[in-house]
Amino acid sequence: MMKNIAFILFTVLTLVITSCGKDDEYVESVDNQKPTVPLNLVVSGQTENSVTLSWDASTDNVGVTGYKVYQNGTVVINSQTGTSATISNLPENTDLTYNISAFDAQNNESNLSNSVEVSIAAAPLSFLPLLSQMGVFAGNIADLNPASRVQLYEVTSSLFTDYAKKQRLIRLPEGEKMTYNNSNLLPNFPDNTLIAKTFYYKLDETNPSSANRVLETRIFLKINGVWEVGEYVWNAAQTDAAFTIQGSEIPVSYTNESGEVKDINYLIPSKQDCFTCHNNNEVTLPIGMKLRNMNFTPDFTNGQNQLDYLTSNGYLENVTPTAITVLPEWTNTNNDILNRGRAYIDINCAHCHNPGGSVTNFGLDFRFETPFSETGIYANRGEIESRTQSNIPTFRMPQLGRTIIHEEAVTMLLEYLDAIED
Repeated sequence: MMKNIAFILFTVLTLVITSCGKDDEYVESVDNQKPTVPLNLVVSGQTENSVTLSWDASTDNVGVTGYKVYQNGTVVINSQTGTSATISNLPENTDLTYNISAFDAQNNESNLSNSVEVSIAAAPLSFLPLLSQMGVFAGNIADLNPASRVQLYEVTSSLFTDYAKKQRLIRLPEGEKMTYNNSNLLPNFPDNTLIAKTFYYKLDETNPSSANRVLETRIFLKINGVWEVGEYVWNAAQTDAAFTIQGSEIPVSYTNESGEVKDINYLIPSKQDCFTCHNNNEVTLPIGMKLRNMNFTPDFTNGQNQLDYLTSNGYLENVTPTAITVLPEWTNTNNDILNRGRAYIDINCAHCHNPGGSVTNFGLDFRFETPFSETGIYANRGEIESRTQSNIPTFRMPQLGRTIIHEEAVTMLLEYLDAIED
């Protein structure tokens, strides 16, 4: 009896094993087959930074599980179940090629579909409601850490703004550069360039780790060949800044390097104020980014001339620093007093006092390149002396951008005015 039972069990197991082996062979032969190639891949929709693709369904002997989307030969969607897909956050100013493949449950993948090409243009810039939306800063924006592709730059002599500190940034569209135009003045900027200047105070300048009070960020956008100006005013919590076209006044108290507490009624410019200074022949232009203003070696370039640094980092081309003059640093006492005086007057006054500026009725041309005999400085030396020492809003010079006297500059300018008497 026991022998019969054992024989029966052995027979059943043999049949099961044999049957499974045959099924395995069948499945294996089926799973070697690829799905058919997806046909008629087309671009069915496109926005500034996204594209939607559509195609005809593939077939397979055991069923198509999904589709893979290839962008320039790399899989960007690994498993799409439908016959359309949207790819978002595409890089601007790029050309892209797409293909589709189908796969089944055993990951047998079809050959690639036909190719479609997509061009993503540089998205036109605009002023958004909040500074955090403008792509200028990364992380906590109060830390003023530049975002990706946003480059720091410096100038030799700076406009005085009630002793506020300034951070200067520029962002160019992907793959674009500033180009030299055979001038010491502004380079050629591509459309969709963004320039940002942020004004802030270190609340205690005697303490290197002191917190900042950030007040404003001025933004320049080049849109369709025209520079547009935007103003962002920071909130008291230092969490963001809001777009405005209105001027305002912000009280600030800080401790300077000498340990003195200074109280400033800081002036935020209106849109019209910006145009007054940045106007040349009724055209709005940047002021600070003249090539001769950047032809020096600031700290952040680690010993490299800034123009060479910008060139090597892909922001500037066709520039030889030795072929470009240098705007002297007016604070450097090793520079000749005649050059120091001209440099200060250029960066603080020449944007209004030049033949194309907003103030032409005095016949002044304070640009550094203008021969001294044609500037009108000598004939108006008394005005320069009195106006730079005045704090009367309608008389002081410059009228915009300051509410207090620039003491160190006045000392230098008096020395300069004495020198031109000789």
